[in-house]
Amino acid sequence: MLLAGKTALITGTASGIGAATAALFAKQGAKVVAADINERGGEEVVRRIRAESGEAVFIKTDVGRMDQVEAMVAAGLQQYGRLDIVVSNAAKYAVGTPTDISETDWDRTLAVCLKATWMIGRSTLPGMVAQGGGVFIITGSIHAVRGYAGHSAYQASKGGLLALTRAFAADYAPTVRVNTILPGPVVTGLWDGIDEPERDRLAQRCPLKRNGRPEDIAQVALFLVSDMSSYMTGTSIVVDGGLSAVIGTE
Repeated sequence: MLLAGKTALITGTASGIGAATAALFAKQGAKVVAADINERGGEEVVRRIRAESGEAVFIKTDVGRMDQVEAMVAAGLQQYGRLDIVVSNAAKYAVGTPTDISETDWDRTLAVCLKATWMIGRSTLPGMVAQGGGVFIITGSIHAVRGYAGHSAYQASKGGLLALTRAFAADYAPTVRVNTILPGPVVTGLWDGIDEPERDRLAQRCPLKRNGRPEDIAQVALFLVSDMSSYMTGTSIVVDGGLSAVIGTE
């Protein structure tokens, strides 16, 4: 029960990393404010948490819009009175080189993957300072530190999140800790268009010879929001099966 008495706001909870993180945090004693644009998936995650005697509420939210982010935070505070933990996790994935991607896809990707984290921080960090403490973590990607062809908007957003992590950490220390997780190949809903042979090819590029599970990232998120990481802020943790640490020779 590492999070007993805490309230956690988690975005992108309808599936994948967000759903696994919400479930794990609830098992560790946190009250969960689950947010996602996918109402059906988000409500199902909350139902499962409650079925295991956890506390959770779902708030349908488009995190790419300021008015909905502000409403999400207000609803969470109204439900539980405070937010001790924030996990900015929602993502939007549009494939394309800088010359191929449309302006609409670029703007939407940056809104959901980068601007949303600023908007969430803008709405939650002052309250954490006022209450005397809090933890803010961000789901980034190894796309922030490695180049991949055809992913210009996504990589720009994830690189921006690393800079935003440092900015948040500097502006709100020592009261609030801010860190980022950089997942590698983790099988989530963003992989729906990737067939099994390609998934296996990606797995074999990792020294650990498997793709990640959402639960792998949730465990690291738990470490970062708990007192186990009490001397960490303004940094990132790579969780990619070793992919970015080696140069493949086969």
